[in-house]
Amino acid sequence: MTITFIAHSTPEPALYGAMAAILAELRALPLCHFPVSHDAKHYPNARQHVTAQGHTLTSGLVWLERLTGRGAGEESGLESLIYRALKEDIVVPLREPLSPALAARIAGHGIGVESLSVVRNQDKFQLEDCGSGKIRSNGWGRDTFGRWALGSVSQPVMRAGKTLRVAMVGDFCEQRDSYPAMLAALGDAADALAMNIDVVWVTPSLLGSQLDSTLYDVDGIILPGTTLTSGDHPVSQLASAVWALENQTPLLGINQGMHQMVTAFGQRVLGQERVVMHGPSSLNSLQTSLPLSRHQQQRLGNHRVLSRSGTMLANRMGEEFTLRYNQRRCLNPHLLAELESAGLKTSGTDESGEQAQAIELNNHPFFMGVQGQPELMSRRERPNPLLMAFLQQVRQSNRDHDISHSALTKSVRLRHPHLSMG
Repeated sequence: MTITFIAHSTPEPALYGAMAAILAELRALPLCHFPVSHDAKHYPNARQHVTAQGHTLTSGLVWLERLTGRGAGEESGLESLIYRALKEDIVVPLREPLSPALAARIAGHGIGVESLSVVRNQDKFQLEDCGSGKIRSNGWGRDTFGRWALGSVSQPVMRAGKTLRVAMVGDFCEQRDSYPAMLAALGDAADALAMNIDVVWVTPSLLGSQLDSTLYDVDGIILPGTTLTSGDHPVSQLASAVWALENQTPLLGINQGMHQMVTAFGQRVLGQERVVMHGPSSLNSLQTSLPLSRHQQQRLGNHRVLSRSGTMLANRMGEEFTLRYNQRRCLNPHLLAELESAGLKTSGTDESGEQAQAIELNNHPFFMGVQGQPELMSRRERPNPLLMAFLQQVRQSNRDHDISHSALTKSVRLRHPHLSMG
C-alpha cells in the first residue's frame, strides 16, 4: 500500500488540502489528514469547516466533501495513518514537504511513499513530483466564486437575464482565503438558476453614507455568520439588516447573521435601548443572543430542523430538513415572544420543538435567518435549497421593482414634454 503526500506551502486555510482532495477524487482514494494550525490573527475563521459528524476542521477541507461527497473525518496521528495505510492506499495533505526522517519511518513498515508538492503557475495549480520535478497533473484554478475548476473553464452555464447584485457583508479575502464555503455555495445556487450575479462586498468599515451608497442598488443581502472578524459587535451587519427592513430588500442571515436580523427588527419595534446583541446595557434590556446553557453542548454537525406549518421555510424546505451546525449561542425566547405580535415568526425549531432555529418576517419579500450553516451542505451539482430560494426571490423582487418603476414613470409623464426643459 502507498501513502501519497501532497505538500502545499501556503498560509491560506482555504487552499489547505484542496489539491489533495482533487487527487483523492481522481484516484477514488480516501483522504486522511494531520492536525494543522493557521495564523488565527490573520485567518480567524481558519477552522470553521464542520463535518456531518461534528468534527471542526481546517476550512479548506470543505473541498473534499464538495468534490467527492465524502466527509474528511477526524484528524489523525501518524500511527493511525500507518495503520490505515497497511490496508489501503491513502492521500494525505501537508503544509510542508515530507521530511526524509518521516518518509523513512513510514517505509520501515513496508508502506510505499509518494511525495508530491503543489506548484503555482500564474493562476493555476499543479502537482509536481518532489523527487524528479516532473509535473504530474493538469492545471487547476478557481472561478469567480472560489470553486476549483480544471483548465480555464468548467462546465459553462448558459445564463439569462440581467446581472443582479448581491451584497455579502464581510471581507472578500476572508471569504476566499479563510472560509470559502459561503461564496462557493452562492455560486452553486446561481449556476442552478442560470443567474448572472455580481457579489458586492460590505466590509465592517462601511457605515453611514458609505454603506447607503453601497447598498443603494443591490438586489439582495447575505449576512454570513462565520465572518464576524471585527469583534462581537459587527455594526455593518446590523446596519445592513436595518437597510433591508427599511427598503424591503431580500435578506438571508446565517448563524450569527440571523441574530443580527432579530436585533435590527427588535430595535425597530421595541426601541434601541430595549434590545442589545450581547450584554444588556440596562436592567430593562433584552439580549438577542444568549450563550447555550450548561446542559446544552455546542451544537455541531448535522441536525434536524422542524418547520412551522404555513411559513415560507416550510413551503421551501418541507416539514423537516437537515442543517449543518456550528452553534455556540441561541436566540432569546423572551425577545422572540415579544416580537411575534409584530410579525416576526419562529419558522423552524430543533428536534425538541423548543429552541428557535429559523426566523422569518411577515410583509417582507424575504427576511429569513437560520441558525445553521447551509453553505456547508452545498454542492455544484446539488445547491442548497435555502440559497436557491433566496436568489429566486432576489430575481423576483428585481422584476417587481422594474415593473413598478416603469408604471410610475408612465404615470407621471408630462403631457407637454417641453415644459420639463430649463
